Amino acid sequence: MKRLFAVLLAALMVTPLLTACSESGGNNDQEASQGSQGTEAQAGSVEAEPEEEEITRANYPDTLSPDLNYNGTQLDIISFGSENCQKYDALGELNGDVVLDAVYNRNIAAEDRLNVKLNFIAGSADWGGFPGEVLQVLQAGTDDYDLVMEESSQLFSQSIQGYYYDWLTLDNVDLDQPWWYSEMMEESQLDNSKRFFLNGDICLTVFFGASTMYYNKPLFIDHFGDTAQLYDAVLDGTWTYDKFADYCRNVYTDVNGDGKADDGDVMGFRFEQWGIPNYMSMSTGLKYVTRDEEGFPILDIYTENGIRWGETLYKLLYTDNISMLGSKQDTFIAGKSLFYPGMFDTAMTLRQVDFDYGILPYPKLDESLDYLCGAATANGCGVAIPVSANPEKMSATTAAVEALCAEAYRKVVPAWYDTALKIKYSDANIDSQMVDIIYDHINSPFIMMGDKALGTGSIYTNAVFGSSNEGAFASWWGSNEKLLVKKLDKAIENYKKLP
Repeated sequence: MKRLFAVLLAALMVTPLLTACSESGGNNDQEASQGSQGTEAQAGSVEAEPEEEEITRANYPDTLSPDLNYNGTQLDIISFGSENCQKYDALGELNGDVVLDAVYNRNIAAEDRLNVKLNFIAGSADWGGFPGEVLQVLQAGTDDYDLVMEESSQLFSQSIQGYYYDWLTLDNVDLDQPWWYSEMMEESQLDNSKRFFLNGDICLTVFFGASTMYYNKPLFIDHFGDTAQLYDAVLDGTWTYDKFADYCRNVYTDVNGDGKADDGDVMGFRFEQWGIPNYMSMSTGLKYVTRDEEGFPILDIYTENGIRWGETLYKLLYTDNISMLGSKQDTFIAGKSLFYPGMFDTAMTLRQVDFDYGILPYPKLDESLDYLCGAATANGCGVAIPVSANPEKMSATTAAVEALCAEAYRKVVPAWYDTALKIKYSDANIDSQMVDIIYDHINSPFIMMGDKALGTGSIYTNAVFGSSNEGAFASWWGSNEKLLVKKLDKAIENYKKLP
């Protein structure tokens, strides 16, 4: 969808230029036939047409009516109290930080445009405590809050219990706009004909969770030469985990010469139990479910590709000195890891590194697949409207959500590119192209979005981490398949009983 809008945007930008060229050619022909005096007379008698404004990301139009006025309506928004959610999803801060200033000004722009007051109320900052706090309100059926801003996997769990409105039945929000993560939302609902919570640029924490592979440029050049080979592989679709493994295997250097891999050696990457195995598994290009004729998910994990990924993950973690257990961040900063499989917000921890690093999407399992940047997107926040919300404020709420998301697309995301990623959004350099590819493929496999409710999100980590052979996933699945299928079937059964 974002690629489509990029093409349309380019077309809109080129059209005025083509028109200008056409008019210029016509005037030249007229000058040749009538002479300069006739041309001057004609120029004086024809009014110049107003120039069309160039459409850019900064002024990309939304479809909200310009006449909306909600007469100062206060919208009460309960938001996850974590520092990142408060700073980057909710409040921002006018303190000179370019990104936080942009979030703050996004809110002001929406308030002024719609004549509303956004009242963000910070809930618990505890990952486990906040969902319980929200659930208590939802179960009470009060209209205390017009909007909930919460971790998406928690919203999924609550939504399949019937606590939220289906956005497809509401007005003002245009899900075809480029600021909404359409593919992610299609993937992350139990019933794919509905949208109980939304994901888009309105919550930068989802953007933060997009799979982003960082690499040490000098180290790569020393071992493999020109970095163009990495970028070419991404662009031509051959950036796979097999190719990634080859680089990791061949960069290994026994620094102390003791004949064994240890913390002081240079290798492909380091990993901890929670993080890398999951991040990679959610970024293979595999979706792990199919949909039945009603749009409900069917687990599609134990397939040829699913088994292959389990074997591949084992090899990446435990064979050929490709990687080892350790701090992925510290070893990369120290120049001892070629790659750092992280997320967009990993860039914040790399501001002080003393070498140049590059940015890539995570590899794919197979060239036939597409990139899927779902490392931790399910842990970012989405937005949902409780069914108990005051219906008189519904239109104001939906309009505010669209206005906030659109303004974030125009101003907040580019501010992040420019400062945290140190890439101008308008640049045509190769790292900027890589960032665009990652952004265009923000997604989350259903099994990760459904993890809190169904226990499906850490399947590969549970199966492969600490295992002793590459067939570990097949064995683990054999022991757990019935339980996982039963939980999903039960959830669907209960969901179908909802009014």
